[in-house]
Amino acid sequence: MMKAEYKRDMNHNYLILYQEEPVDTASYQVRMLVGNVIPSVLKCRMQGVDGQLMVYYDITSRQPLASLFEDKKLNHEDLRLVFGGFIQVMEEMSEYLLNPGRLVLQPEYMYVDLEKRELFFCYLPGYEKDIRIQFQCLTEYILPRLDHEDSQAVMLGYGIYRRALEDSFHLEHIKEELFRKRSDEDVVIKQEVKDSGVWKEDPKSAKIPEGKDLWMEDGSAGMQAETPLAQSRTNKRNQNRKSVENRKKDTEKREIPWKEIGGCMTGAGVGLLILAARIWGYLPQIPFWLLLSVMVSFMGIGTLAAVLLERKETRNAEIVYNQRSIPMQKSEDSFSQVGSVGAKEDNELLGETVVLSSGNVYGPSTLVSKEPGELATIYLNEDLTVIGKLENAADAVINLPTVSRMHAKIRKREGEYYLTDLNSRNGTAVNGQMLKPEEDYLLQDQDEVDFAQARYIFIKIG
Repeated sequence: MMKAEYKRDMNHNYLILYQEEPVDTASYQVRMLVGNVIPSVLKCRMQGVDGQLMVYYDITSRQPLASLFEDKKLNHEDLRLVFGGFIQVMEEMSEYLLNPGRLVLQPEYMYVDLEKRELFFCYLPGYEKDIRIQFQCLTEYILPRLDHEDSQAVMLGYGIYRRALEDSFHLEHIKEELFRKRSDEDVVIKQEVKDSGVWKEDPKSAKIPEGKDLWMEDGSAGMQAETPLAQSRTNKRNQNRKSVENRKKDTEKREIPWKEIGGCMTGAGVGLLILAARIWGYLPQIPFWLLLSVMVSFMGIGTLAAVLLERKETRNAEIVYNQRSIPMQKSEDSFSQVGSVGAKEDNELLGETVVLSSGNVYGPSTLVSKEPGELATIYLNEDLTVIGKLENAADAVINLPTVSRMHAKIRKREGEYYLTDLNSRNGTAVNGQMLKPEEDYLLQDQDEVDFAQARYIFIKIG
């Protein structure tokens, strides 16, 4: 088991891998690694302590493959990212004359930049593993995590797995499999997949062939853009946008303004009564032009009264809706209501935070802005809530420049909420104490949580 630690300084996060075997730091491999920027390799620096070599990799604002694929399935685009990244780094190894066996192809040490959709690898001096065996293990890790509803993903995943097992394994074979157009051979591959037990009608029953070891025991997840994870979050955002648009249509596109017409007719009726009294001789001294002016005035007053009454009813209805649907912020002395949230296009509803899962506002616990009106409430409705400013990867989007694309996550387990920083540049703090990388902090009621400059209070309900 490789020894690894995580460290944070003022605005960077580092993965530290230890190499206990002696390493010649003056060798060509080390000089090339430290003295060059290799596009697909994480930038690193080295430090020797007590005979051990510690390699610091900058992982700021990047997420490990294993974490991103947690509890999710990989589709065709995800596989293209992983296998395409492998092809690219192997070509860079050849270009810089580096030993590819020193790449660490373990999902927990492979990092993704979600915004750029780029995959980065750790190159560890002194680490010697057969790259072919490592790639086989990577494909074995991927197989049971495929999205079995995506036939392209199954074909590609199993096709590359077959290639990885061949004695004549070569990088060009992976390229051919990744970029070739599917043909009738897919029928044969599909049948082989079914016969081997990898592809079942029920995705939950999927397994890899017996006798294969895996690195990870936990589930896996999608990424962004066209992944199932991104699609579900996009659907939530679209549903929320539609609900806001529907509310606007209900108030702005009434075909017949009955209340205004009623108010106008009421005013006209009063004016007609006065006019009739003048005609019948009850008001003989008042000229007709004055009576008509009074009649028009009553019509205007009636219309204005109807408009004001409707606005009052609308405000009362909104207050009742908020009281029924939005949890209450607890404090030592009293309870106060917290704000509602909407989609990004409707920031006028409240603050700059966009909660993509805001269609369900009955979440058991919330994060409430410390400055009322500055940021909208984040409702922790799901077992996993990702917080950041990258829309298609986060559940709660905070549009502040100091907040990272994927800043932190909150996972619910057995009724408790655990906060983890996601290698954010400016960090996540609880009650003024900065969280360590990979630290799972158990949130307590009234904890003060800061995502960079976004300051919240955790309210635990129940």
